[in-house]
Amino acid sequence: MKIEKRFLVNNIIIWFIAVVSIITLADIYGDLLWFRSMGYASVFWTVFASKVILGIVFAALFILIAGINICLARRLGPPKDAWEFSYRAEGLGDIRIVPIRPERVNRYLILTCATLAVFMGLWPAILKWDEFLRFLRQTPFMMKDPVFNKDIGFFVFSYPVHIFLQRWSFLTLILTSLTVLFIYIKDRAVSLKKGAYIFTRRAKVHMSVLAGFILLLIAWNNRLGSLALVYSQRGVVFGAGYTDMNAQLIAYWIIISIALACALIFWINSPAKGWKWPITGLAALVVLFILVSSICPWAVQKFIVEPNELSKEMPYILNNIKYTRLGYDLDHIEERDFTASTDLTFADIQKNSLTMRNVKLWDKKPLSQTYSQLQEIRLYYNFAGVDEDRYTIDGEKTQVMLSVRELDQGNLPVKARTFENLYFKYTHGYGLCMSPVNSMTEKGLPNLVIKDIPPVSQTGIEVIRPEVYYGEKTEGFVIVNSKSLEFDYPKGDINVYTLYEGKGGVPIDSLLKRIAFSIKFFEPRLLFTGYITPKSRILFYRQIRDRVKALAPFLTYDNDPYAVVSDSGRIFWILDGYATTDKYPYSERYSMNQDDVTPGQALFTGKRRWEKAINYIRNSVKAIIDAYTGETTFYIVDPSDPIILTYNRIFPQLFKPFPEMPEDLRAHIRYPRDLFEIQAKMYRAYHMKDAQVFYNKEDFWDLPMQKKLTGSTRSLMNGYYMSIRLPEQEQEEFLLMAPFTPDKKSNMIAWLCAQCDGPNYGRLLLYKLPKEKLIYGPRQVDARIDQQTKIARELTLWGQQGSDVVRGDLLVIPVEESILYIEPVYLMAADKSNLPELKRVIVAYEERVEMGKTLSIALEKVFGIENAAASYISNESSQDKSTDGEDTIADLARRVTNYYQAAQETIGKGDWIEYGRCQELLRDAIQELSTALELEE
Repeated sequence: MKIEKRFLVNNIIIWFIAVVSIITLADIYGDLLWFRSMGYASVFWTVFASKVILGIVFAALFILIAGINICLARRLGPPKDAWEFSYRAEGLGDIRIVPIRPERVNRYLILTCATLAVFMGLWPAILKWDEFLRFLRQTPFMMKDPVFNKDIGFFVFSYPVHIFLQRWSFLTLILTSLTVLFIYIKDRAVSLKKGAYIFTRRAKVHMSVLAGFILLLIAWNNRLGSLALVYSQRGVVFGAGYTDMNAQLIAYWIIISIALACALIFWINSPAKGWKWPITGLAALVVLFILVSSICPWAVQKFIVEPNELSKEMPYILNNIKYTRLGYDLDHIEERDFTASTDLTFADIQKNSLTMRNVKLWDKKPLSQTYSQLQEIRLYYNFAGVDEDRYTIDGEKTQVMLSVRELDQGNLPVKARTFENLYFKYTHGYGLCMSPVNSMTEKGLPNLVIKDIPPVSQTGIEVIRPEVYYGEKTEGFVIVNSKSLEFDYPKGDINVYTLYEGKGGVPIDSLLKRIAFSIKFFEPRLLFTGYITPKSRILFYRQIRDRVKALAPFLTYDNDPYAVVSDSGRIFWILDGYATTDKYPYSERYSMNQDDVTPGQALFTGKRRWEKAINYIRNSVKAIIDAYTGETTFYIVDPSDPIILTYNRIFPQLFKPFPEMPEDLRAHIRYPRDLFEIQAKMYRAYHMKDAQVFYNKEDFWDLPMQKKLTGSTRSLMNGYYMSIRLPEQEQEEFLLMAPFTPDKKSNMIAWLCAQCDGPNYGRLLLYKLPKEKLIYGPRQVDARIDQQTKIARELTLWGQQGSDVVRGDLLVIPVEESILYIEPVYLMAADKSNLPELKRVIVAYEERVEMGKTLSIALEKVFGIENAAASYISNESSQDKSTDGEDTIADLARRVTNYYQAAQETIGKGDWIEYGRCQELLRDAIQELSTALELEE
């Protein structure tokens, strides 16, 4: 019976190892084929070889260390008898003893050593390969830290490896020592019975030697701890402070000295009898550790530093300011004065007509709802997000919003989620929507310049290759060029089908590949289906964030990839990659939110986002992904960054220089919002360069709060893209902007912008407003809009008529040397499918707040212009500009009559489509007339 159980257990273990090995090999082989199809086989082999070498080296090193000590323990002990293990039998009171023969003991020890070696090898192979490659190919920062006078590259590239080596060695010696002690106890060379701790001479020498080496590692750990003072959080700022340098550093050196002395005592005392001196040394080490590492630094901090904190900490505050500004690239921000004049005229508005024509009146959330209602067309299509960009339309740079129409298989009816539909039929999305940021139809809907399926363009921007095989929603794998034609797009009551013409994906032209992919994706039906042909290709890693992370997992990626239409009519995705570290000395750390949570992380943490601590960041890379072929290219846009230069030395075939990016794609790069918001938040405090001002937080800034789209709650006003002409420039430019207010106050104090166009890309400018006069901030302008009686009454009446009034994001628009505020207002009928319509635009300047049907009308009201020709915003609306927000009741009644007569005429013609349009216009006119009558009362 025992033999059968042992045989069963052995079989289970063997089968488990075999299954895990087959799954791992299939996954590795599938990835190799994918990397090879992408042209990045060298990247795969570099990573794979580093993992294998690290795993083998550290596993072999563990076997060498543990094996030698285990062999010595078995040889140095007394004559070997069988090991005895006792246990209490179930249901019986007697204790049974099970003997294990010496030869079987050796087998168990070898198995234990090998098992531990596997885990000790997997640790660096899986988790630390990146750190070792960076260590071996590191690029110096050419800047030294202020405490230890070491190059910053030591802390970024070398220090993490030193930390790992110390921890790995310490764990190895602890496991080895425990195993050796266990052997000596079972071989009766050591007795740890109460009142009698007996060691044979050889066992004592062996254990003393191991204890000495453990103490050496403790000394090494304290040396690394002294270097880690550049990350200390004890003082008023991040990094080493007065207590760290004048107490804690000394404490570390004392502990290092005592630990080394204890190691020598253990070695010297090893042949002698008793443990008096080693135990005395360990006791001294523990006491001194508590005294000099905890109590003394606490006393220095409490009685020397805190009573004189500013004077003691001033040089360390200056270090923190300097290195935080360097870590987040804040030292390159150019500060300028902005007068915030109060003499802006209507002529200035006309002079900045391109700025006015590119004011973003459509917020992402309402526009996304509108796109979904008007252009998703089928239930399985989905607009993952709305992006902002600029294109040349009719010879003029125009800021637009666009969104790619992706195919979300999760929206297919449950019964339609068949094997054929999921993997062969519904393979790709189709086309996109595009609309100018301030253009609307006569019904207040976005004016779509690219729409429908197939894409119809009203501009010179043509989408020649609209199929989207790679995107934000394209999860899972699909197989193209199979016997089952792919669904391309719907056309009336029928569907159009197609075959894939690209070279993306991996050919499935052999039985081995079919077996590998059926195992890799846990889909055995791939092995037996008849749809696959020798020309079939499997596309996977189709979600663009998964794709770039599979190729370059060592980079941190932006949360907002955006789509671009090239001059050739192809759709590309651009995703910003960051070189980051949390090991930059003295630089304040920031928790960076990331969306790429793995299913395992989501399962165990319950979070869909995770936080990554950083204190150095550079937008060093831009990844370009072809939405049709999946071709992925990484371009280095910041060649001054030592981290990306190090990775370029490791993976020379992965990166290309920025000038090699195609010109039509380079015209659409933009400063990444995630990086900008991090820099803006850090700059709130780190614009202060004076240590005393910084310490007292005398000039701390904040990002303003604004009302949310609905309700009375407020949200942080984040950065937004816009096209404006900066004060010192002659033409408008696409840039990213964020305003600042003083801490706990609402007036505006400064605004920061990042330029996105041409040679000025990446340039950061801060415009400081004069402190001697009041410049309204966003929160104050929101309050003034609420207090404007006429606006409040009209919005309230709309809300009472069964519609939801949604106020959009408040925009701060610098014009000349003045500040203009613009806020769109949307209306959503409660009985509709949440289709927002842009109904009004609010403009605020100085003491004047006005609302109009269009931006032109609102501006004219603010600047006191009557019946002005609104040619300076010619593309804002296709509706009749002669009808402003001040229509008389007679005018509104006349419009109702006209629409009614037009509707009756269409009945006679039998044009029911035009009749429906007239009815909608009639309904809106009646609603406006009703509102006007109530206001009149």
